[in-house]
Amino acid sequence: MNLLSVVPVSLMLILLGSLTFKRINTPVLGHHHALQGKASSIALSGIFLTLAYFLLLPPVYEAVDSLMPLTNATDLVSKYFALVAVAFLGGHLSRAYDSPSARRWTVGEPGAVVLGIIATGLLWTLLAAEAPKPSPQLLDYTTQPSVRLNTWLVLAYVAYIVFPLIKPAYKDARNNPLKVGQLASGLITAGFALSLIRAFTYPVELGATGDFTYLFMIVSYLSTAFVVVGLALFAYARKHRKPQTELGSLLSID
Repeated sequence: MNLLSVVPVSLMLILLGSLTFKRINTPVLGHHHALQGKASSIALSGIFLTLAYFLLLPPVYEAVDSLMPLTNATDLVSKYFALVAVAFLGGHLSRAYDSPSARRWTVGEPGAVVLGIIATGLLWTLLAAEAPKPSPQLLDYTTQPSVRLNTWLVLAYVAYIVFPLIKPAYKDARNNPLKVGQLASGLITAGFALSLIRAFTYPVELGATGDFTYLFMIVSYLSTAFVVVGLALFAYARKHRKPQTELGSLLSID
């Protein structure tokens, strides 16, 4: 497998794993930990996203896939973990940014319907693909139409979740009473923007050849990194928080 895919996945796993572990093991408010109360959704998002990246490591992927009834079913499980992580993130941020509209579209009835459609589409496209050997992210089969659609479905779902959240995140980046809050929301906004850009430029990506194709994947890794670091900054601000009147209500990311 090309190092241009293995190295970014490994770095993302280190980033996600370390920040998720720290979040889970650091009290949020008093004795409450990240898997308790309203903080649980963002912690679960980190756990599922970490698992999604962990399964993409070639040795792990091949070992798990050898136990699967369908070749490359591990890729499907990894993508399902990623979808669930994004859904948890969307629901949490819609509450944190106080956006009922975003909450409805991310984890309300429309969001549940879209998640079901995407999950079904991922299964169907995997079954339709000719992929006889294990290949994380199906990178050895990217010329097949079903595999291309499989990849686009994930990008489309992420874009669907972040689209209603980008405006409230940008608003908070301008108006948050703390500089660290502005920076955090700015990073989250940038991450969301990159996700939208990759989803809408996917037709251009299909024409890429050679190692150039990995540049588009790195856009998604950067997008994830920006959002994760932004959330970590909010967690830091909450841990060292000032009085609530100084923090402002929009800093309730934990």
